[in-house]
Amino acid sequence: MTRAKKFLTLSKNGRRVFFNDVDSHVATHFADTPQLRALAAEVIAGRELSDTIVEFETDMGRIVGKSDLVENDRQDEIVYAKRKNREVFTVFNKSKSPQPCSLVTVSLHQQADGSYELLSAWIGPLNSPPFPGDENETAESKSFWTTHSLAWGTQEIQPQTETSQCPW
Repeated sequence: MTRAKKFLTLSKNGRRVFFNDVDSHVATHFADTPQLRALAAEVIAGRELSDTIVEFETDMGRIVGKSDLVENDRQDEIVYAKRKNREVFTVFNKSKSPQPCSLVTVSLHQQADGSYELLSAWIGPLNSPPFPGDENETAESKSFWTTHSLAWGTQEIQPQTETSQCPW
């Protein structure tokens, strides 16, 4: 697929921030949550960027959308599917709805020229580890995603990937 980088904003210390608007994680989040692009630009513009990898959450002081992250209960209907632009399965909860949230989280990576690429952004907390099977999977990934999931119905799913069998 084509990588199309678009300018998003300048950081507080003048670093240019771009994003891939075609086949990236952030492209899918921007498509699923239209107000997220402006929110991500707002929080990045208020922050100085200097590290190679930058991840942070910002409490906006107001409800800015809904967080898909939910805790699972034994009676919940859990399914797995691959989201658009993803290779690993995500766990979803068909029994719970997204909840109002004031947090915006962003993940950026510094480029060779000193600019930053926005890799991902979402409404909700930073505290969730990558999904099992992800190249950045951590020791906590499986245990966290066994007790948590994303609310079903708010994100685009790759056709014919839904299953009730845990793929991990």
